Amino acid sequence: LARKSGDEQQWHERGKRSKLALKKWAESSCWTFENKWYLLEAEESYCNNDFEVAKLFYEKATSSAKEHKFVHEEALACE
Repeated sequence: LARKSGDEQQWHERGKRSKLALKKWAESSCWTFENKWYLLEAEESYCNNDFEVAKLFYEKATSSAKEHKFVHEEALACE
């Protein structure tokens, strides 16, 4: 959607705000939100062609989801 809209900056700003909110939630309830924040960081790193950092965040997302018993989110991070 962001690529087709022609207003990439707006979507980047919206993404930053959303990511910041998710990070705050992860800090207050790592059980529920930590793996989601790691996955978002991984996706952003991948989109920025920073594949090594993306790999680390994917691994953290997988480990966190497994530790907190979110099997479906563990599978998502493994894709």
